[in-house]
Amino acid sequence: MKHRANIFVIIKTSILFIFLFLSQAHLNAQHKNKKLDELESQIQKTYKKVLKSTVAINNNATGVLISEDGYILTAAHVVLGVRKEQSSITMNDGSTYNAIHLGKDEKGDYALMKIVEKGSWEYLELGSSSDLGNDEACLMFGHSSGLKSDRPALMRIGFYKGTKALGYLQTTCIMMPGDSGGPLVDLNGKVIGVCSHIDRSMEKNFYAPIDPVKENWTKLINGEMFNEKAPREPQFPKDNETISASNISKPFSLEGGKTAVINSIAKSAKNLHKSVVKIKSLVDNTEIVTYGTIINSKGYIVAKASELNKEGLSCEQYNGVISPATIIGIDASNDLAVLQIQSKNLAAINIPKNIDTSVGKLIGSASFNEDIKYSGVISAPVRQILPEPPSHGFLGASVTFSNKIFVLYDNGAAKLAGLKRGDIIIKFDDTKIENSNDRISFLETTQVNQKVKVTVLREGKEEKVQVTLLKENAKRIRNRHIAYDIDISERKHDFAQAFTHDMPIEVYESGTPVVDINGDVIGINIAKENRTSSFAVPIDVVLQTVKDIK
Repeated sequence: MKHRANIFVIIKTSILFIFLFLSQAHLNAQHKNKKLDELESQIQKTYKKVLKSTVAINNNATGVLISEDGYILTAAHVVLGVRKEQSSITMNDGSTYNAIHLGKDEKGDYALMKIVEKGSWEYLELGSSSDLGNDEACLMFGHSSGLKSDRPALMRIGFYKGTKALGYLQTTCIMMPGDSGGPLVDLNGKVIGVCSHIDRSMEKNFYAPIDPVKENWTKLINGEMFNEKAPREPQFPKDNETISASNISKPFSLEGGKTAVINSIAKSAKNLHKSVVKIKSLVDNTEIVTYGTIINSKGYIVAKASELNKEGLSCEQYNGVISPATIIGIDASNDLAVLQIQSKNLAAINIPKNIDTSVGKLIGSASFNEDIKYSGVISAPVRQILPEPPSHGFLGASVTFSNKIFVLYDNGAAKLAGLKRGDIIIKFDDTKIENSNDRISFLETTQVNQKVKVTVLREGKEEKVQVTLLKENAKRIRNRHIAYDIDISERKHDFAQAFTHDMPIEVYESGTPVVDINGDVIGINIAKENRTSSFAVPIDVVLQTVKDIK
């Protein structure tokens, strides 16, 4: 009897231990979800505040209002080499103003501007960059790839990782050309840095810290240029070894950063990978692969239409089962294809009752055999994504901020027409070219094969050369800047309804589900636009498409 009693005690103790362990695991999961809830709520509050104060500069860079009377902070490299004394500023509401250039720190890469017109503007307070916590959440705003009429400045989420040479802050907020000069803010909406430059890794995004801006305020107000670099010194420090952030914890610190968000969402979206299929088809006897999402148990699957073909069409499930597939309809307006397979025990996605795709929502994205592969934030609202404008004419040369030609591309328009290295461009047709923004703006209005009379200064004398502009080739685009050296979707614009997010999905991962922090599917990835931006079609639009087609 005593022996039996001991066994009973052991069993009872084991059950109690297991119960306590599971209870603690449940509490930990609840705690993490509560942390993400708080983070998401604060992001959405901060978004509206920061968006109102973020401006476009000359349509191809970004700045932020930091005083009610119109002082604007931006990156020094945005205004370096611009011969004009002022730039065009576009507010979030579309109104435009002029701003004069004031002081700048060349090595520190920050500069001050001031709106010429009198007025009162929404602005952000300056925070502190010296006491940031390890993995403290932060947000960046910028006109990625330049000002666009179909969207506001894009928001991206990241976590603070430390500092590198000259005190530049490193975060995981992903940047793109056009973001330069945009604000890096803490979760209270205070400016802690200025978007400066990137390394090839998605993790290495660098920002000029805000503390030196405050220390050198008088110099900036007085229009001084200081901390200048030597003639052959690189624009940005090459020392990319980051000194890790201190272990201090802040209210919005999240140990592990984006990985922690991924892990937390994965617990809510457990087994979501079972709803993702690998789709194979043939184009000219070449196999192409994309992914899709199982919408319901009847075998309906949605995918990106332009990434697949009817020939040799099949779907592979998470368990290795491969089934022939049939395209039963296409929604060309959103590039959505609806397929059907015949297979047993299909794992369809769960459809939420309330679909929330508001900007600032924390999100994750599944992949084939991965419940959650990425985490990020909704960067811009659901809207029509306009068609991509036609390719404009390409000069075929690398040109400095001061419009001096320093590289002529083989078989490029400039070289074929007889332009030379060292020529300084001063006119396109009858348009004066006084800075790089003038040159870029003019070329953006041209077409491929358009003839342009280019006036240059060559050894102190004006020379006129007629140039036939050509199309920029894909290889040249990838070499233009490391941010462009990635694969992007062939159809990356022209969607009837989609939202932008900052998760860097792969091209073939179009068709995969996007979920919120509760694991509810709120959209389907439809395109990778660039390094910082991907598009997703809201799930209610997807469901209506399936309903209309079947």
